[in-house]
Amino acid sequence: MKKCEPPPINYGDGLGWCTPYMYICFNDECKLYVNGWANLKNNYNKTASYRCMCYPDNGVFDAMCVFSPDGMTGQIIEE
Repeated sequence: MKKCEPPPINYGDGLGWCTPYMYICFNDECKLYVNGWANLKNNYNKTASYRCMCYPDNGVFDAMCVFSPDGMTGQIIEE
């Protein structure tokens, strides 16, 4: 997982991500990411997938939607 800044645009309630950074998995062989493309296309007719993310303050894992293989790569703040 890589340390990333939260996206500049908030989805949902608009209250923000409530964290200055988060960790995101960029493993393109991850089953969540690989299977997410077909799941979102078949169920919602959207070209997108998921990446696993983790909040650093509480260790909670969640899924973040990405719309391309490069999604969130511009938010990486350290290698």
